[in-house]
Amino acid sequence: MKEYKLIAFDMDGTLLNSQGVISGPVQAAVDKALDAGKTVIICTGRSYRELMDYDDREFRRIRYYVCENGALVYDSFEKRQISAVHISENLVRRILGLAEKKDAMIYLASGGQNMVNRKDAERMEYFHAERYKDIELRSAILHEDIISSYREHPVPVEKMNLYSANLELRDEFYGLLKELPLSVIFAEESGLEIMPPGISKASGFLALCEYLKILPEETIAVGDSDNDVELLKASGLGVAMGNARACVKEISDAETADNDHDGCAKVIEKYLLNKI
Repeated sequence: MKEYKLIAFDMDGTLLNSQGVISGPVQAAVDKALDAGKTVIICTGRSYRELMDYDDREFRRIRYYVCENGALVYDSFEKRQISAVHISENLVRRILGLAEKKDAMIYLASGGQNMVNRKDAERMEYFHAERYKDIELRSAILHEDIISSYREHPVPVEKMNLYSANLELRDEFYGLLKELPLSVIFAEESGLEIMPPGISKASGFLALCEYLKILPEETIAVGDSDNDVELLKASGLGVAMGNARACVKEISDAETADNDHDGCAKVIEKYLLNKI
């Protein structure tokens, strides 16, 4: 069986179970992989700040993160950015203008820090993204008016999210944004994730592989959602979770158990450590 050097995990719906935690068997398998000299990385849509609860505990031995769907690559041991790509200020202003006075929640990620309006974070269930409510309230810079704040004091923005109150509004935004020089993908039930052109989890992952001098064909990637598709295609072995969306399973090389039945542990044992 082929020997792999690196494994990349998505977080939500993959490494984390439906309770938002890493199970004991998955944590033990990650530690076993690290003890064997393998590289374990996290590839997530989250900002680095949104990972801090895990960084000090479950992820304390994991050094590299591909955050914000590839827009930010981070070394957690040295506390520094390896790479960061930004949406142009003109485009950020244009997107904010489109969202202004619409029934949507705006999310900005800048320098690994997430920012949202306080009133929106307190009602994320209204925008069909309730599972992130606690994370945003604990980790985000909470604004009273994020659009005015940005217009008065613009900051570099690696990633934006628009969480719409309904599918019709999401589709309206998508129709407008897909014509702009941006990478735009669906997120949650009615949201969009917006990155600079050409940026995806795959681009950040490949940049990190080059930095680490590991060939893509020597890697495994595991995921469950739309934003994992390009990542799985870019890896040597793309593995879909049992709970993955159909579009992920269709392009994957293999499938594992779902996130409530230690699917990630099974991938480590079978493919990374060749124990099964």
